[in-house]
Amino acid sequence: MKNIEITTNMTMTYELITPEIASNMLETNTQNRTLSKGTITAYVNDMLSGNWDETVGDAISIDENGILRNGQHRLNAIVESGVSVRMWVCRNVSSDGIYDNNRKRSNADQIMIMRSDFDNVYKTSRYISVARTLINYSKDPSQMRRMVTPKEIIDFTEQHKEDLDSFFLNMPQTTVPKISLAVVHLALFMAYMSGVEMDDILAFYDTLCSGMSTKQEEFPIIAYRNYLKDTSSVSSTLLEIGRCQYALKKYLTGSCVKRSISPKELIYPFPYC
Repeated sequence: MKNIEITTNMTMTYELITPEIASNMLETNTQNRTLSKGTITAYVNDMLSGNWDETVGDAISIDENGILRNGQHRLNAIVESGVSVRMWVCRNVSSDGIYDNNRKRSNADQIMIMRSDFDNVYKTSRYISVARTLINYSKDPSQMRRMVTPKEIIDFTEQHKEDLDSFFLNMPQTTVPKISLAVVHLALFMAYMSGVEMDDILAFYDTLCSGMSTKQEEFPIIAYRNYLKDTSSVSSTLLEIGRCQYALKKYLTGSCVKRSISPKELIYPFPYC
């Protein structure tokens, strides 16, 4: 294969970007996509907590006309946090190039790259959704929908690995459409952390996924399964967490209720708060 020589004036330097330098760079931020406040907040949290990774090779890019082409979220986070961060800076990039046109790495992608030693269950979108909710609620219940970074998820997983392993490594990883949802795993993990036996949780989950009931005390599980089947979208809100917990509690107490409701308060509280 013949090598093709390309002449370029691009330079790449590893620099300490102070809030003042970041602010100056942002003055030329005139041709970029709309800012994501959630992304900036996540970056600020990492910078303030010391979790920002300075070894990532993704560069701040400035074109041949001095226009900022890539890195506006990181630079805004430096300004907002007041923290100086070392970053690669690439200057004199093409002003005609197409930027941010590739698929963004998901949290699952990032965790798979950063911690290949983690069990596969911790790289699934279902677990990541559970971890995100637990992290948000432990930090600030009023901000449950803020962005959580892969580094936060990794740190959370490492910190609570013993609890998480004893639950998630024992949970079946089969996927049942509209049934084996993140909110179900979250609600059951909260119950486990509140003292519910794993065998009882597995029996509940097996009936929920299979839909096969042979006992009257399983009526609450089937009622909850029917609710999930008939609902277009179920997210990890307090109401939905409570609904799953209600079904579990009724099953454990031998109640034969045939309806699915959401209690006014969670039966099993969030751990780590």
